[in-house]
Amino acid sequence: MAPSRNPLLRLEHVRDEIHALTEAAAGIGRDDFMDSYILRRTAEHAILIISEAVKAVPNEMTDRYPGPPWADIRGIGNILRHEYYAVDPLVLWNIMTEHLPALALVVDRMIAENWDQG
Repeated sequence: MAPSRNPLLRLEHVRDEIHALTEAAAGIGRDDFMDSYILRRTAEHAILIISEAVKAVPNEMTDRYPGPPWADIRGIGNILRHEYYAVDPLVLWNIMTEHLPALALVVDRMIAENWDQG
């Protein structure tokens, strides 16, 4: 399987983006995030990469891991690409602070449980 098509590699990309975004926003509150163009753009880009990577993971695999809103994760990339002008920074903040930590736990489990199949 070509590396770009390997679902485990794509899950590692998700994990790496979550980790990088978490580090970039460490100690930052909501108001500071809202005021920082650079942090908002960083969040947009990381979430876009996460969306794109999840799109490359087969539904058969994500279906075995309920919890994350997989369809929403796949779809947010389209919004960030095509409706970038209408993205609410508060939505980015909520994704970053509420949803990504839970997604990271599931992705870590997916990688661990499927490593032998990669």
